[in-house]
Amino acid sequence: MSERLVIQRLITAAARSTLHPLGLTQKNRGRTWYDDRGWSLIVVEFQPGRSPGTYVNVGAMWLWTERVFWAFDEGCRLYWRDDATFVSEPPLGEGGWRQQADFLNTDQFTRDVALAVKVAAARVTELRTQLPDVAAVAARLTGRPTRLGESPLWHAFHSGAAAALSGDLSAAARSLTEVVSADLQVEWEHDLAAEASELLGLMNHPVALRRRLVETIGRSRHMLKLPAADLDSGCFGLR
Repeated sequence: MSERLVIQRLITAAARSTLHPLGLTQKNRGRTWYDDRGWSLIVVEFQPGRSPGTYVNVGAMWLWTERVFWAFDEGCRLYWRDDATFVSEPPLGEGGWRQQADFLNTDQFTRDVALAVKVAAARVTELRTQLPDVAAVAARLTGRPTRLGESPLWHAFHSGAAAALSGDLSAAARSLTEVVSADLQVEWEHDLAAEASELLGLMNHPVALRRRLVETIGRSRHMLKLPAADLDSGCFGLR
């Protein structure tokens, strides 16, 4: 068996032992697992590196804009210590943090990948707690600045869509207006602004606005080859 297949087999075994009991699903027998929440996903990716082994990426993915690829909208790369503590960004100059489980031999990698999967599971649990519903997502996104390396347009759009779904139409309008009033340069920016403009046009029709976002989530699920979901108010944590 090739080294690549051994690594894949050991990652899968560790993930089945730790992530599957949490309700996560393996994507196409590969190195990606996901927690399907209907309106969003929590994605766990065991990303190959330049050297044999794996990085660990964990983050939430929003489905209220049409998605044809998997993404990390909130969160991504993890760094961890041998005691299973983890961070998304190690303190500057502080040693002892790992971002890759290296493959040296089967026994060593079995131990190290078990720790990496344990860290991924802890991050999934943390994201479930921090972002239990769309109202929590809206509060999180609108309450923080755009992060380094994050697109301000995507941040504003996701903030606006989450606020709209949670019923905070004033916050939704503020965020979506940021998108349509931005200095648009490239095609995807114009496409996103057009989508934001369509949502803004429905602000006086809350039922139609929510229906529009729910339909988009359904299309995203279809394009990502996810099963159809019952996207009623309870799915979003709304009463």
